[in-house]
Amino acid sequence: KHNYLFGYHPHGIISVGAQANFGTDSTGFDVKFPGIDLTLMTLNLTFKIPFFRELVLAHGLASCGRKSINHHLESKEGGNAVMLVIGGAAESLDAHPDLMDLTLKNRKGFVRLALRHGAHLVPVISFGENEVFTGIPNQRG
Repeated sequence: KHNYLFGYHPHGIISVGAQANFGTDSTGFDVKFPGIDLTLMTLNLTFKIPFFRELVLAHGLASCGRKSINHHLESKEGGNAVMLVIGGAAESLDAHPDLMDLTLKNRKGFVRLALRHGAHLVPVISFGENEVFTGIPNQRG
């Protein structure tokens, strides 16, 4: 048994696909991958907002901070997985219909964590994530 770090792209406006596909049992992840306990990670700030914190915890999400990821991946028995939306808030600003602009260049910490724990990296692409919502036009810079 192994531990896994899933890298999800694109972020979209609010990562609807990540939540629907991996934060619930709607697509049968538990049946297709028995023995893997997947935890969807979210921004640390999310846990500082009263009431919203409880909602996020009730849905089984955890902080995407290094300490939390280490905790989930340090199990020697294996079977643990974390789902990180690698591009984060920066990538959400580039979420526009018919465009998949991934933020990866300066995102290498997740690879170091996976290597440190011997976790397998699993790339995940969600087609249609950027079509769920139409954001406001914005320019870089």
